[in-house]
Amino acid sequence: MFRSVKKYINLKVIFGAIFFALCIFAFSLGILWSVKADTIPQAPATALLNVIDAPTGTPPASAISPTPTVENLSTQPVPLPGSEIKIGDYVQVSGTGGDGLRLHAIAGVASKVDYIAIDSEVFLVKEGPTDADGYMWWLLKDPFTENTVGWGVANYLSVIQNP
Repeated sequence: MFRSVKKYINLKVIFGAIFFALCIFAFSLGILWSVKADTIPQAPATALLNVIDAPTGTPPASAISPTPTVENLSTQPVPLPGSEIKIGDYVQVSGTGGDGLRLHAIAGVASKVDYIAIDSEVFLVKEGPTDADGYMWWLLKDPFTENTVGWGVANYLSVIQNP
């Protein structure tokens, strides 16, 4: 069988096959070259620039005149902070600056903190006032949960109507 194939494969057939393959390749390359897409000319890019005026200088401050002092002509004593709070009132935490009001186990800054009340939280006043460490303290209870009870400083409490 190999002898019959061998008579068909000779040097002329090999060179002819290579020549035929080169012709097919050139023809295919010519077709691809003729159908290539035309490039779309692009306009040159334009940069957009926004100019922002520089800030002007701050004018100098005018001379500040001293403010007159106001004398207290009232004969009534100045109420202590938290003195408008009474037992049974509802109070709201305010003015902590986001730090919260620490409710202590006993009145005093050195005692254990049981709970930190956030601004706008409402409590019911149960006992007080107690003066400790230079502050007026009130025993506060959360009206919605039984386990939140502690002593809070009156400086961060304001009386509200029943919630």
